[in-house]
Amino acid sequence: MVSVDKYMQLQDSVPCRIRAKRGCATHPRSIAERVRRTKISERMRKLQELVPNMDKQTNTADMLDLAVDYIKDLQRQYKILNENRANCKCMNKEKNLI
Repeated sequence: MVSVDKYMQLQDSVPCRIRAKRGCATHPRSIAERVRRTKISERMRKLQELVPNMDKQTNTADMLDLAVDYIKDLQRQYKILNENRANCKCMNKEKNLI
């Protein structure tokens, strides 16, 4: 009986490392990395919804390139519209000045 008690105490004193199931990491860094990847994936899906002509099969680098081009195009359109509005000589503008 003494040897069984010693064996049980020895088992309790040695840290037991539980092996996680495949795909279920237990290390804090692995968990943090999974959370980071999940956030990036969610944001990329949101970006896909906002940018036209972006397929779900488009890789991340191409998605970002398309988003940059789309934003630059929107900025160009905004600039043109503001310039047109500033150069407008319509009646509504004259009424607002009075």
